[in-house]
Amino acid sequence: MKLRRNHFKIFASYIKITIMKNIYKFLILTLVATGTMFYSCETIVLEELTSPNALSPSQADPDLLLNSVQLAYRSSMVTFNNNGADTGRIDMMFGTSYLNRFGGGTMNNPWTQLYSGMIPDIAAIEAQNSPDNDLSFHVGIAKIMQADVMLQLVDWLGDIVFSQANQPIEFPTPEVDDDADVYAAALALLSEANTLLNGASAGTATDLYFGGSADSWMKLGNSIKMRADLNMGNYSSVVNASGVIDSTADDFEFAYGTNQLSPDNRHPDYVADYRSDGANIYNSHWLMDVMIGDFGDLSADTDPRRRYFWFRQIYITPGNYSLTEDTNNIIGNGAGLVYFINDAGNQEVLSCSVESVLPHLEFTPDEVRWCSMHLGYWGRLHGNARGIPPDNFSRTAQGVYPAGGKFDGNTDTWTYQNDNSDPFQIEIAPAWGQQVGFNLGGNGAGIEPMFLASWTDFMKAEANLQLGNTGAAATYFEAGIRKSIAKVMSFGALDASADMTYAPDAAAVDAFVALKVAEFNAAPMANVLDGNGFPSTKGKMELLGEQYFVSQFGAGADAFNFMRRTGLPAGMSRNFGALPGDFPSTVLYPTGEVSANPNIDQRTDLNTQVFWDPGLVNPANNQ
Repeated sequence: MKLRRNHFKIFASYIKITIMKNIYKFLILTLVATGTMFYSCETIVLEELTSPNALSPSQADPDLLLNSVQLAYRSSMVTFNNNGADTGRIDMMFGTSYLNRFGGGTMNNPWTQLYSGMIPDIAAIEAQNSPDNDLSFHVGIAKIMQADVMLQLVDWLGDIVFSQANQPIEFPTPEVDDDADVYAAALALLSEANTLLNGASAGTATDLYFGGSADSWMKLGNSIKMRADLNMGNYSSVVNASGVIDSTADDFEFAYGTNQLSPDNRHPDYVADYRSDGANIYNSHWLMDVMIGDFGDLSADTDPRRRYFWFRQIYITPGNYSLTEDTNNIIGNGAGLVYFINDAGNQEVLSCSVESVLPHLEFTPDEVRWCSMHLGYWGRLHGNARGIPPDNFSRTAQGVYPAGGKFDGNTDTWTYQNDNSDPFQIEIAPAWGQQVGFNLGGNGAGIEPMFLASWTDFMKAEANLQLGNTGAAATYFEAGIRKSIAKVMSFGALDASADMTYAPDAAAVDAFVALKVAEFNAAPMANVLDGNGFPSTKGKMELLGEQYFVSQFGAGADAFNFMRRTGLPAGMSRNFGALPGDFPSTVLYPTGEVSANPNIDQRTDLNTQVFWDPGLVNPANNQ
């Protein structure tokens, strides 16, 4: 059973991109195998090698090296996104102990990708860069990707290796550098990259992200710097940042394909959920609760993006309610009236539906979402690591955005049916007959969001709030919501067979945005909290955080930073476990590195703060 998309290994572009080390081995083996026929050729090639097992930097193909860097970067971003989404309740986190969930394996992948892949590959490209062989584009975009991974590793780990990295003779066991110094080094790389990219041409390079546009890469570099400035509290720099990703046309993302075999390059969430044995991912109850609204399409507060994010497989969850319309006046109170359907608990498929609410969640907003959600949405609360029941054709699956799944064209109010003498005996089919399966929806042609234009608006809104510029903050708040909704809704076209009857129209979008902006303008600057630490009145930053996190769906790396910068959102779900331990300020160092390097001491807890972390306590994280 695979519960999380970061459990999948994606080979998105291996059909045309091969890691250089494997190429080297293949070349040598081929020459040996054909040596009886082409002995002289074998001798010539081997004499050109610095080592019989590797090509020298001058012989490595810079295009293939750049491809390797780009794939290593994507792989690292998937790790950052998945872990950030878990901390921010954008995805459902599996596990009640934070220390166990964010242990020594958390950052293994980006650590390995940076030090074993990206840095040596970039050095090999630089070694070939010259006036006669201009590789400014290769080096420039590679340094932007390296800088971003360095910054985010600092965000997750604090002090990391840099100045002594990849120097095995001088520093076989490198020491870590101060996290602020690594931040400064990464920002210097971004500045260097912009200089290299000014007027640079991609040449023969394959650009997996921006199609060879140096200008787009420069915008990304500026955007990454803006995010670092926000972390460090340089709010004026954020507010005045220019040349950044501020249009959805410049969105930075990795595009997945629809290939099933050799390689399977579909979105990993699609691979997990669109199978013959049903869906395998549990979605976050908190995010669902933020977006569904009390009565779905009958509520002004229903989010236009929810039908694109998730695809429901049933109309009601055990122990919760749905809606039914008495179209034919069977009950007798008048045709067209809408009634609640309250479903009984079902121990076999949802054991908590026959249990009392967990004591530590009583009298909190989690009391109504700890076990199940209304209107047929079926996920899990943050931290719920209970066993897996036979609910694969009941739980809510990934939708058309960003996973390339199905658009949810199902109604929120089902026609009341009854053929018994008791008019209040409800008879509705237990499922819609629209479950997940192979080759449905967009066939997995989704994206991995890495830096979207809507995020720029939310970052600028946050910086303006910190400076007390509430009017400007409201303007960026609205712009971020609108850009996010427009991008998400554009993915509906991927599901060619979708019934778009219930797709939100422009009026619905405008009404929702107007509601959120009005809430933001009327809100106080800070939350008013109840006795359990939940907002009884939501402040402006709380509302901004909610919408920022919604826009992060499918990503999530920036959620972890927002939570530490602001101590919000305080209204997020608490952990399913009563004693989850300390929420991470940083995570443990990669286990393999600690085992091999005596100069890196493993932490015993998650309390080490990054240099920019103000140390705010979010009541949602630690009971």
